[in-house]
Amino acid sequence: MKAFITASFSEAGRRRLARHMEVVHEDWRERKKIYFEGAKLAARLDELRADVLVVEADLVHQEVLDRHPLRLIGCCRGDPINIDIARATELRVPVLFAPARNADAVADLTLAYMLALARNLYIVNALLKAGEMRFESTRDYLDVYERYGGVELGGLAVGVVGFGAIGRRVTQRLRAFGSRVLVYDPFVAADFVTAAGAEPSALDPLLREVDVLTLHCPDTPENHGLISRARIQSMKRGAYFLNLARAAVVDDDALYEALASGRLAGAGLDVFADEPLRPDNRFLQLPNVLVTPHLGGATRDVIRHQSDIIVDGIEALLRGDRPAHIVNPGVLDAPARSMGN
Repeated sequence: MKAFITASFSEAGRRRLARHMEVVHEDWRERKKIYFEGAKLAARLDELRADVLVVEADLVHQEVLDRHPLRLIGCCRGDPINIDIARATELRVPVLFAPARNADAVADLTLAYMLALARNLYIVNALLKAGEMRFESTRDYLDVYERYGGVELGGLAVGVVGFGAIGRRVTQRLRAFGSRVLVYDPFVAADFVTAAGAEPSALDPLLREVDVLTLHCPDTPENHGLISRARIQSMKRGAYFLNLARAAVVDDDALYEALASGRLAGAGLDVFADEPLRPDNRFLQLPNVLVTPHLGGATRDVIRHQSDIIVDGIEALLRGDRPAHIVNPGVLDAPARSMGN
């Protein structure tokens, strides 16, 4: 067997996989391009005679699957939307994926946003560096303390929308600060939320009650526009708004207006309606908004996590076991291409 890895992959993961098969690694970040055209990816697979493919960003659509026989596909993503799952299933090709690979990374950034907003770190830092915050009298000190002292997370009620891997980790971190955490997720049992030290809630009362709202729900049709104009207007005046999920979940215009008017005290945004993020994006012009260009899951540790998850799955298949994370488990219950050498 031979594996062609185009995903970012750890050295330890490559060594583990090399115990079972030959490995060729061409990291898409290093080559600085993605295989968009199926013919080019299929041609490279033909050239290498690879029968295992591990990708992160490359598109593995029907053209690739029909032109080159594969025994296995690994996708280093929590949502393998770049893989033609239906065609892979028809061909009895197992597709592994890596859920929660970046859950800790996104949760960490979420708490970083909350702390920065609660303590006015961005604006204080900017004013100091620009020489616009001076301390020439006792009154100057008192004015700064009064205006920029901020609040403690332990005294805030935080609403978490979406209680998947990221939402659970955010809640765990908030509980360590002593925050009151309210959770909305219609697909999670109330007992599960309570066991995590949080309070299950319907969405509308949660929005009216919390001091901070953080979104961690998936980009599904039923979630599009979930945080509507009316719901944004129902939030506490002076509340903070964080979105590290997907921009489509929120009414973009209503959010901008609430932040520009000062009705919402501030926001931390890692996702935008128009990506990649451009210098003229209107949210960049607001002084009460912290922004990052979809960096929530971009830590170096994520590469290690996704490598371990995929190699764990491959080794399970080689042992004849069912992998923990497989998109199309039904292919294992029917005649399939052998994973043996």
